[in-house]
Amino acid sequence: MTLPPTPVLSIRSTWAVVKSPLLRVREEPSSQATVLSHVRLGAVMEVLTRADKEQTVENESAYWYRIDYQGLKGWVFGSYIEVFDSRSKADKFSSTLK
Repeated sequence: MTLPPTPVLSIRSTWAVVKSPLLRVREEPSSQATVLSHVRLGAVMEVLTRADKEQTVENESAYWYRIDYQGLKGWVFGSYIEVFDSRSKADKFSSTLK
């Protein structure tokens, strides 16, 4: 028997791991936007949303992602993070970077 899809099951958190030495977290999804903070290599953060179109920054094309890192909310550029569909996968990848 297959269960019908329910809204509760389809809401899945997406997680990201920083794969650059120091990642800028910005106020807006733009490389010109104010830098709110920096997050270190291997940090695991929750992805809240993704910008609707790709941009090119320093010859890399990627999406901007709005993230929540320990209460810090801001935008990070996708070429500097690795995105996962579960916290456990993100934690596992993070542990390989340290």
